[in-house]
Amino acid sequence: MAYYGADEQIAKVTALMNKKDQLEAALPVVDDNRAMQIEARLNKIEIQLERELQIAQQIGTVAEVRSAMGLDGEGSLVFQAQSPAGVGRLVRLPFYPSDGATGYITGAGDATASNTVPTVGATIPQVYGTQLGAFTMKTPQISWATLRIVGFEVEIHNAETTAPSAATAGTFAAADGIVGNGPNAVPLPKVVVKDLQVGGGATLFTHEEFADGSVYDAAQPEFCGLRDYPILKSPNQAQVTVAALGCGGINGAGAGATATNGLQSIVFSCNLLCEVLQDDNYGSHIPGPYARANAMVRRGGSYIA
Repeated sequence: MAYYGADEQIAKVTALMNKKDQLEAALPVVDDNRAMQIEARLNKIEIQLERELQIAQQIGTVAEVRSAMGLDGEGSLVFQAQSPAGVGRLVRLPFYPSDGATGYITGAGDATASNTVPTVGATIPQVYGTQLGAFTMKTPQISWATLRIVGFEVEIHNAETTAPSAATAGTFAAADGIVGNGPNAVPLPKVVVKDLQVGGGATLFTHEEFADGSVYDAAQPEFCGLRDYPILKSPNQAQVTVAALGCGGINGAGAGATATNGLQSIVFSCNLLCEVLQDDNYGSHIPGPYARANAMVRRGGSYIA
């Protein structure tokens, strides 16, 4: 392994980082063949940078080299900042209930469909494991733009448990399924989701059956990935199946499923995260870094819904 002065090493690392930035900037605008060549070159640069770190440990220039690589910080801490939202980035497309089910309240004021209000409320008997019937939510037809799906999120606006009446509160026991902290405490209700699809295609979720909606919670610092990131173009719509699930209260062996045992309620909405690729009024946009063609499109072509 050849060793050289600190100044020479810093100059080399700086040149490698500049080349890396140039190649990454070119990725969104090149074809697949060129993208594969760029990826191969980026891999070689990463290997070279790792070697430079090994050399830096030998000649005592670790801090300087990490600084040149953008890895400043004590104890090898790495600092990152999210890019601010810009034109065409991370637009949220709401889902609206396309049908209803018992126990839910939509913007129509009852358990029927609503194409104007995306927020849905649910009231669940406080019996452990009670799940209301599932229903379908759909995005509106967007005829003025071509969108690429980049994520899905569930937003919980409110979730609460109504305490049981005094007449039955004293009769609860461990065998009744009461869990949590404190007397008669129970977990809050949940939203479960499955079968996110576009135009009747395969589900974009990695799970076939219901999954806890908190996996896709809008409050999570990172987005949960999907199996694919297809294009959404009118007249196609995205749809998802949702249901509300009670997670507390007494079980079948307890005091029984009566109104005096309390109720659980939850208010939620679902959104589709999209990238605007082309807008009839505002034209085409430069894709954000999370929606690069190289990252989102499978080799050999993209699935067009």
